[in-house]
Amino acid sequence: MRILLTNYRYFVSGGPERYMFNVTEALTRRGHEIIPFSIHYTRNQSTPYARYFVEPLGSRDEVLFHEQRMTFKTSWRTLTRLFYAPDVEHAVTRLVEDTRPQVAYVLHYLRKLSPSLLVGLKKAGLPIVVRLSDYAMLCPQAHCLRNGIPCTLCVKGDLWPSVRYRCVQNNLVVSTLNALATWFHRFRHYFDLIDMFITTNRFMYNMMKQAGFLDKRLCCVPTFVDYEMFHPSTDFVKKQYIIYTGRLERTKGVHVLIEAVGILSQKRPDLNFQLHIAGNGNQGYITQLMQMTRTLQISNVVQFLGNLEAETLRQVLSDAYLSVIPSLWYENLPNTLLESYACGTPVLASDLGALSSSVLEGETGYLFPPGDPQGLAERLAYCLDHSDQVAQMARKARQTALDIYGSEKHIEQLMGIFEELAKEH
Repeated sequence: MRILLTNYRYFVSGGPERYMFNVTEALTRRGHEIIPFSIHYTRNQSTPYARYFVEPLGSRDEVLFHEQRMTFKTSWRTLTRLFYAPDVEHAVTRLVEDTRPQVAYVLHYLRKLSPSLLVGLKKAGLPIVVRLSDYAMLCPQAHCLRNGIPCTLCVKGDLWPSVRYRCVQNNLVVSTLNALATWFHRFRHYFDLIDMFITTNRFMYNMMKQAGFLDKRLCCVPTFVDYEMFHPSTDFVKKQYIIYTGRLERTKGVHVLIEAVGILSQKRPDLNFQLHIAGNGNQGYITQLMQMTRTLQISNVVQFLGNLEAETLRQVLSDAYLSVIPSLWYENLPNTLLESYACGTPVLASDLGALSSSVLEGETGYLFPPGDPQGLAERLAYCLDHSDQVAQMARKARQTALDIYGSEKHIEQLMGIFEELAKEH
């Protein structure tokens, strides 16, 4: 099958892009042809289809909104991509005419590509499957988070709270424009062009139902992990460190983890452990985290590893005693959880969203109250004091990855959806 795969970045910058390249490889191995459509960035991976890509909001070196120099051209393109971008519709139409895919698989597209993408795809007669990597369909801020606390005020369709609380970039004008764009998209019924929404977990599935989306347009297909690449160390041998891997930004709650380590180091100086933090992200936030380690006098306990290549990441995950996911938002079945499981490393995670049902309490890890460093410190202490139980959870975590989160199961479900929709079209 020829599959058009769309995402607003064609390089790895986070979980959705890692998924994009992983699913591309998995589908290609099975004989399917993947046709990418994205935005031109200098960091993009090479592809012969790059000539069809559209220009970014600013220059090709400016990926994030705060990096963009606000010229007239950038401002105009930002506004059109927010509401409707004819250049995107024209570009994807040309790509479809030249390559004749049978289905479109869409990842991130809002704000950087706009629903004009959907119009172009549907005019070309393609069935459209959209995978939800965040809560942007339900929340203008995309994370269902306000002032560090989960918020669902806009889930059922009323966007006024997002304007009132300036949820988008903490800016009244930007929040108002975002709400106006969404109202415009709804008025034009652009989201009705989507044949199927794929959620990665039941929590998001239920959130979409609360928002009024029908069961027949929803399907839960859990993310997969390469459990051959990510595997345990021999005999599940562990070292005395806990690890956080992922983007370093406030919604991820890494500051909660550092505060918990500070509490534990003070109350239990007898415990011999370290915290390793792998990843990059917001530089201001990273500076804040480093300052916290100095203030709490745990600089000798905490190591910042930076961004890691896949093999190095596999090694540090498989050697880790525990993996911690201290997120403040609902999350979306993050890669770090699945990769930790595949490496035979139990997970301590915030008790909210998709994490609540993905961590099997006492079997593959433990949950703790989100944003609660004291509760996390207590869980860490318990696990460090009960190495035999942690060893049992390590083996259960690995088995869970094999049984539930393998690529074969994921691709089988995905192709079932694609083939069924292709028949109907």
